[in-house]
Amino acid sequence: MVLPIILGIGVTVLALTTKATIQAYRQYLHLTPQMIATLNNIKLMNPDDSSSKWIKKSDPNYKHYQFLKSKYPNKNFNSTMTEQEALFILGIEGDDILNLNRNLIRSRYRKLMGVNHPDKNGSIYLSQKINEAKDILDKSYMVNK
Repeated sequence: MVLPIILGIGVTVLALTTKATIQAYRQYLHLTPQMIATLNNIKLMNPDDSSSKWIKKSDPNYKHYQFLKSKYPNKNFNSTMTEQEALFILGIEGDDILNLNRNLIRSRYRKLMGVNHPDKNGSIYLSQKINEAKDILDKSYMVNK
């Protein structure tokens, strides 16, 4: 006698939960990236805005933000990758460029692909860019001196 009541309550709860989930998912589909950022308390910055109004000098991380902005420009990849962009992607800079060889390229490539490989839940796009950077540097004059 109690079992049908418990089953009825369980089915009702399951139906209401499913209905609420479907409604929430439909609302989620209509959210823009700006709305999602606002809901997560993330401040979006216009990449063309060089004034950096969102960074306050009183912020303890101000110097860190400035360093990151100067070192990693906020811009898209070029349509055809250049050697400079390939070096940037593989993180080769300074004295590494003077000592550039296949072993250095291979080690940086393996390190990045270990983190970004699609089989390990990495980005397919980033792994393609890493592969392209390796191919460009392998064919580069800097390596084939």
